[in-house]
Amino acid sequence: MESPYKLATDSPSKQLLSELGRLRINADEGFYARLERETSEREKIHRLALAAAAVEHERVRESAEVARERFQLELDQERKRRDEEERLDLDRKRQEKADRELEQRRREIGEARKEEAERKKLADAAREKKELDRRKLDQEQKQKRETEAARQKSEKENAEKTGRERREAIQNAAPVPLPQPACEARPLPPAPSPALPQPLPRLPTLKSSTSEKELAQQQYVEIHKRLKQLRKFMVQQSKQNPNLKERMGDMRREIKKCLGQLTEGKGANQGSINKIVAILKEASTLTEPAIDILQFIYMPSSQATPEHPTSDGPALLVYLINILSKAIIAQFISEASVSPRAADPIGIVASTIFANNDFRFHGRPLIDILLAKFRVVCPVLWGIAGDEKTNSGKLKLGWWREEPGGPFVSEQRHSERMTGLGAGFASLALRNFQKSRLENPYPNSNYWTALACVINTPPEQAGQTHYVILKAMTEGYENRFLEFYGHAALVALRKALVEFPKHGVEISTAAKALSILPDVLKKDKKLTLVG
Repeated sequence: MESPYKLATDSPSKQLLSELGRLRINADEGFYARLERETSEREKIHRLALAAAAVEHERVRESAEVARERFQLELDQERKRRDEEERLDLDRKRQEKADRELEQRRREIGEARKEEAERKKLADAAREKKELDRRKLDQEQKQKRETEAARQKSEKENAEKTGRERREAIQNAAPVPLPQPACEARPLPPAPSPALPQPLPRLPTLKSSTSEKELAQQQYVEIHKRLKQLRKFMVQQSKQNPNLKERMGDMRREIKKCLGQLTEGKGANQGSINKIVAILKEASTLTEPAIDILQFIYMPSSQATPEHPTSDGPALLVYLINILSKAIIAQFISEASVSPRAADPIGIVASTIFANNDFRFHGRPLIDILLAKFRVVCPVLWGIAGDEKTNSGKLKLGWWREEPGGPFVSEQRHSERMTGLGAGFASLALRNFQKSRLENPYPNSNYWTALACVINTPPEQAGQTHYVILKAMTEGYENRFLEFYGHAALVALRKALVEFPKHGVEISTAAKALSILPDVLKKDKKLTLVG
């Protein structure tokens, strides 16, 4: 190909410059074309890399989302599992409480039926006795009438005979002495007075004993028997007085309702206390029916004084305090068996009411009524021991039955009952009245005495019940015990929680639980019992 500049008319130098210019232009165009092509390829590569990065990012995000969902699912499952466990535990506690309430209702129904049967039996016996006395009285009156008629007939016949003889003597004109009547007229016996209602009989006075502990037990057993007689007496009185029956029933139900509404917290139960106090004050104003109240007090003074000339008092007050005591025991068993801390508000209410001066008699609180019931359901606090493998031993230890005359409750249920009663006793006996104007109705020394009764039980006689009671009456109350007795309380706690359970650790789970308590106190309350 010939150069386009060959035919050019310009000079060779111009032609060379022109050709060089075209070559440069062609070179630039090639460079830019190549640069544009490389740029396009790089852009394509970058776009592909960005797309791959986006894909990888999406994959990582999706993986993270899956992991998050899996973790959230595990959290939800764990939360549901815990919720289900809490629900099941709550349902179990509710069921146990419902079972205990059902058991309590069954016992109350059984006791009510038993009382009704006893009342019916007593009523039938009284009716039969009354009918027998009426028949006997009718027979005696009939015999008296027949005897009197025979006597009058005999006197009439003698009088007629005497009259005939006199007439005959007059007719014969022969003076004869007048005969004397064969018998003189006798006055009729007075009509029998109507029978008056008999008061509640006084039981025989307890005999003294060389052992103060045995004397206390005997007296509390006798007081409990007298309370049963009082209940029968009040039932009979209520039948004769419909107004008394209605008011007595309302008072009984209100007291039970107030005891069932107690809660924890300072001053939270003042309303319930005020209601119960008002009911008992009303009962104390009713002087009839009256009863000898000293027979419901442990070791009372029988000497009359100008301040206390008589031992009679309102029977309704004693009856309602008996109802209150029974409800307190039931609350200890129902509430404190699951949570021993729940015993404290019950103990506060009980101590407050029994400390009230309006319900003292001859200066003595009527708390012995509550203690008599405590002695029946928790004899271990008074030093009683027995073989838990035998029926007689279980009865001695306060082992309850499913129903009167039925089988004994399970070991678990028995331990729960003893836990509630042990904590309840401690809440009652370890109250601080130093800042109160009232006198403590149950001094703190009684706690020491009960603790000594339990831990002085011979090792071969100590059983599951002793260890359960001991744990319940010390756990949570060690600070109060130490406040009252100081170093002596520390020694007593070492004896109770370290030395006493040693003999039963191998055979009793309750002893094992009791032996662990010193470690718990050391960890939680910095209280060292083991050197």
